[in-house]
Amino acid sequence: MNLLSISLILILIIIVIFILIKCTIPINEQFVVNNPIIITDNFLNIKDKDNGISDKYIIVESTYLPTIIDKIKKTNVIDKNTIGDNTIPNNANIQLLIDPYINYYILNNNAPTSNFKEGIFVCVSNNILRKEDCLWNLYGKVVAYIYMSDYLFIQALIKGYNLNINNISLKRIKIEDLKKTDKIFDYLFTYMVFDSEYMMFIFNQRYYINGLKDVDIHRIKAYYPFIKENYNTIKYYYNKTKKTNAVGSTSDKDPNDIYISSVNSLLPIMSYNIISSVENFITRLDMPADYLEAVKEGYDKSNKGGHYGCYGNGEIISKFECDSYYNIDGTPKKYYSLWDKKCSTDEECPYYKSNDIYPNNRGGCINNGFCEFPVGVKRLGFKKYTDTNLNKPLCYNCNNDKNNENSEGIKPADYVFENDFNERVKYKLNTIISLLDYRDL
Repeated sequence: MNLLSISLILILIIIVIFILIKCTIPINEQFVVNNPIIITDNFLNIKDKDNGISDKYIIVESTYLPTIIDKIKKTNVIDKNTIGDNTIPNNANIQLLIDPYINYYILNNNAPTSNFKEGIFVCVSNNILRKEDCLWNLYGKVVAYIYMSDYLFIQALIKGYNLNINNISLKRIKIEDLKKTDKIFDYLFTYMVFDSEYMMFIFNQRYYINGLKDVDIHRIKAYYPFIKENYNTIKYYYNKTKKTNAVGSTSDKDPNDIYISSVNSLLPIMSYNIISSVENFITRLDMPADYLEAVKEGYDKSNKGGHYGCYGNGEIISKFECDSYYNIDGTPKKYYSLWDKKCSTDEECPYYKSNDIYPNNRGGCINNGFCEFPVGVKRLGFKKYTDTNLNKPLCYNCNNDKNNENSEGIKPADYVFENDFNERVKYKLNTIISLLDYRDL
């Protein structure tokens, strides 16, 4: 009888232990897998009406984010110590939302990552932009940023257009500063995730929201490559976001309309990387397919090279009318056009195989008669161009050092061509001209 009692007690103890283990393990697993802790410096940018992707967020100051990045870079670990928050459980699934530039070039991360929802870069201004305003000409301007991605983008814009930083005032502001009535900047370049509360917040401020008109995205991509070419109006995204969030006026007389640009312009698309681990091996990234310079084709009905055509207007078939500053009815032209001969062979193009750092056929005759030019060179026609002053070609080795010169003292050309990222990764070459600063926020 005593032996039976002892056996029953032991069985009960085993059952209790089994139940405790069964109840405990799923809770931990559920926390780790299904409830990640999201680390971000812009909570509003990942928060929407569906409550985002997690119930748990840790918001870090933009000025502290570089410290976290440096700790991760040093240790290859993402945990409570690198984040600097001891309240995070040891077994937590920490996911850091970070700019893809940081993940690729600073962390050199080859671990699997996922992408957050897409968003766009916009320009916020105090005054309405006039047709003659050149957005990339930032001389004498106060240019503001709030978050790290904003800061990286502005640097790439400045470097891509070879602007003198000493003539531009960069200013970090806080999101609360946008509510002030005093003018504190000329332009604010900022990144907004689609349908996020941050996008709606920006739209509802009494500032003018603009696209990046007259900006060449490929100049920016030479320093900041993880953006995609996209042309649309701010008004399109405003109406879409307003409808998604079901807030604000739905009438035709929306008070925000005067602040929202309806001009079709460049609105670069990007997605945050979501990283939970870091591995430093050979970096690799499959870039989305982009497109070459958007110009009107069909200047010659045969679409063959070797023929003359009107660059800028394929409907014009005479040199006089094409080169004239006036339309056939006497009104001034609102576009540029030039009579030029289309190329028919690669060898006709001035920059064909000019980049001899790696095997390639860049700079040849493409798109039915167009010569391909390096990024930065201004196209004047099918084969005509200007490459002086501001229009000098961008190159990956454009500096004053002599390290890469050949025996004759001439430095091999290494020009930047549109969408050359994957080619350069293949041959283990630099994919940006120079690194951007991420610490001095």
